[in-house]
Amino acid sequence: MKSFEILDHTADIGIAGWGISLPELFVHMAQGLFFLIADPPAISNSFETLVEGEGNDYEDLLVTWLNELLYVYDAEQVYLQGFEIEEIGQYFIKSRVMGVPLHTLSKPVKRTVKACTYYATKVEESIPGVWKAEVYFDI
Repeated sequence: MKSFEILDHTADIGIAGWGISLPELFVHMAQGLFFLIADPPAISNSFETLVEGEGNDYEDLLVTWLNELLYVYDAEQVYLQGFEIEEIGQYFIKSRVMGVPLHTLSKPVKRTVKACTYYATKVEESIPGVWKAEVYFDI
């Protein structure tokens, strides 16, 4: 099972992701988001912070969390590449994220991702033991 794939859209860009658990799904969605931004660097993480979020359901929680990751990326100028879900429920997420300063990337940023949208967002256990999600981003 692949972890994520890029979804083309006329004006925006999206990702679909899979996981054998909800935490794994959220990690794969975050990896997909940052793959849209730049190629993952081959250097060790030197930045770490906690990122939490709340939502009304899994879809809202995913969009909120991904937007929080974009905020950290922009405010701290770090490329996030490590994601650990410490706690997750239907209405909350607590995670530890790691990354590297943007200026240490060996290749330039591929695209600017402005925000995660609610357009066509879904999070579901497609078959028992396999979670799937789709989101689209403003670019």
